Amino acid sequence: MSFVTAETTQHDIVLFSQGFCEYSEMVRLHLESRGQTYRERDLDYDPTAREDMVKLGATGTPVIVIDGEVVMGYDEEAIDGLLGFEPYNPPEDLSGATMEQR
Repeated sequence: MSFVTAETTQHDIVLFSQGFCEYSEMVRLHLESRGQTYRERDLDYDPTAREDMVKLGATGTPVIVIDGEVVMGYDEEAIDGLLGFEPYNPPEDLSGATMEQR
C-alpha cells in the first residue's frame, strides 16, 4: 500500500465539478488523501468550464484530467493508476473453483 509522503510526486490535475455533485466531492477527498493539489473548474461558477469539458467528450461531472489523460466519473482505480499509486481497495481475484469443481 502506498502512503502520502513528503516525496509524493505532484501531477498536473484539473477537476471539472459541480457543487451538487457528490462524486465530485469524492474525487476531491481522494486527491487530497493522495497528497495531490489540483485546479478545480466548477461549472456553476466558471463560464468556460462546461464548454472545455464538452470538448473532452464529457457530458457530466466529475471529469478529471491528470497529466493530459482524461478520467470520466469517479474511477478510483484509474485515478490511482495515473498518479502511480496502488489502489486503497485492490480488486480481489475471484477466479477460484466453481461449485462443480468442488
